[in-house]
Amino acid sequence: MSGALVLLRHGESTTNQAGTFTGLVDVPLTSRGEEQARQAGRLLAAHHVIPDLILTSTLQRAVHTADLVSDVLGRDIPTTAVWEFNERNYGALTGMTKAAARAALGEVEYMRLRRSRDGRPAPMPLRQWLTLRRSPALRGLGRAAVRRTEALSDVITRIRPVLHDRLLPAVAAGRMVLVVAHGNSLRALCACIDDLSDAELAELNLPTGQPLLYRPNGAGSLQPRGGKYLDPASHHAAALVAAEGGT
Repeated sequence: MSGALVLLRHGESTTNQAGTFTGLVDVPLTSRGEEQARQAGRLLAAHHVIPDLILTSTLQRAVHTADLVSDVLGRDIPTTAVWEFNERNYGALTGMTKAAARAALGEVEYMRLRRSRDGRPAPMPLRQWLTLRRSPALRGLGRAAVRRTEALSDVITRIRPVLHDRLLPAVAAGRMVLVVAHGNSLRALCACIDDLSDAELAELNLPTGQPLLYRPNGAGSLQPRGGKYLDPASHHAAALVAAEGGT
């Protein structure tokens, strides 16, 4: 069987539901998010896309999503947490509602910080950062894994080696790889896979719980450009994400 790469944004979290900037804060799934994860597993089964390797971030909303997918598939799939797939750190915006941030920053700056490649929020306060570093999901990770703020370009920099050193070789060897991560870490991964322009990256929205499939093209890269959602209705879900101002 030929290899494949499937990208899956974790199911809805409690802070997704609340419309809050989450970043590296380790929050759980909602009951709706758990059902989204199970539905993702059912979609994978229906399309005969059964992973034999799962990579997640270290954050519980991604790990739990992966566990629920494995439960639905009825398989004990080898799963590894990789910190490079952690969500972008939103710095001083962390914990702020998106509505409050939009009102404080203005529409242009709000969208620049959220959607551009290089927009970087102000650093989070030192005490908040130190507390974050001691959280179970991040404890023991190096400084590169827990910065005080990040632009999407920083996430792209940490994601790119994982794509080239782990994901592409695994897919080329015939592995079926599932990556369960976050809105921004998966946007960064798509930027690397598809060589997205700044405009394309700003427009990319990845809905929760919707598997996105890539296949190898025989030339060492992945196709189709932009991937293929297993559920065609995912494009409507992506439009809803865009209406909220993006991931």
